Amino acid sequence: MNYPLRGIDIASRTSEWRKHPSSRSLPARAETSVLARRDHPDPLELLAVRYPVIRRLVGELSFRVVARRFIRNYPPSGVVPDSFGDGFPDYIRSLGKAACIEYVADVAELEMLRHKARYAEHIQPLAALALSSVQAEGLNRLRIALHPSVYLVQSRFPIVTAWENNQTNDGDGMVERWAAEAAIVARPFLEVEVRRLPSGGYAFLRGLSEGKTIAAAEGIATKVTPQFHVISSLRLIEEAKVVVAIQEAE
Repeated sequence: MNYPLRGIDIASRTSEWRKHPSSRSLPARAETSVLARRDHPDPLELLAVRYPVIRRLVGELSFRVVARRFIRNYPPSGVVPDSFGDGFPDYIRSLGKAACIEYVADVAELEMLRHKARYAEHIQPLAALALSSVQAEGLNRLRIALHPSVYLVQSRFPIVTAWENNQTNDGDGMVERWAAEAAIVARPFLEVEVRRLPSGGYAFLRGLSEGKTIAAAEGIATKVTPQFHVISSLRLIEEAKVVVAIQEAE
């Protein structure tokens, strides 16, 4: 079964997704070479480099038709900024209410945030942490400053699995288990990393990013997910090396 995307057929999330994969793949660092020609880049090629997984999900033809429409509506002028294409996920969402369109837009948002993380300010994260060993009463007083490259995304679809399964043209890229997923995207060092968040992790890290204490963020996460485990989420950000400061609340 197919769903329309403004006249473009995007196959539903079955094996039909894989029958028409992108006819070509781009090198992992292709975006760097395209941006090196930023005085006269090809906007279509720039979008293709920034959204390789979307190209695989919808197919080369569908991607290029939608990308051209986006470029006509939001043409770059002068030197193409690093932010060009950030609005592509929202543009996809504007094309309809079908679940498959929302799914593609959410995966596109994950790819867009990876790009933003790549160009975020570089700050050295704290080298060694033991947050997960802090006593519960200590959590009431601590605030955590996250790395400026940290971005959070959540979806009712398995967007992290879809992104992971479509990194290359090898394999069918199928998603076996359909469930909501959330992710933290960050570039604490040289490479952008994507990590799947545990249940409640999105609400917890959102609270931390808004300046709430660990205990307050835990309370928010617990309201969303009663079984939320704060120690697991603290270990995750320790392993991700995304903490740049720890402060005591006044």
